[in-house]
Amino acid sequence: MKKRLFTLFAALTTILAATVASSACVWTVYQPEEPACLREE
Repeated sequence: MKKRLFTLFAALTTILAATVASSACVWTVYQPEEPACLREE
């Protein structure tokens, strides 16, 4: 019974990790414009 609970927990945390990682990739696609005062020219 204990092994089954650990297996279920491992599966759920793996799914959670994959979801967080994929949503982080989506968030990094958005690149706001750099303010002019911070640009090196």
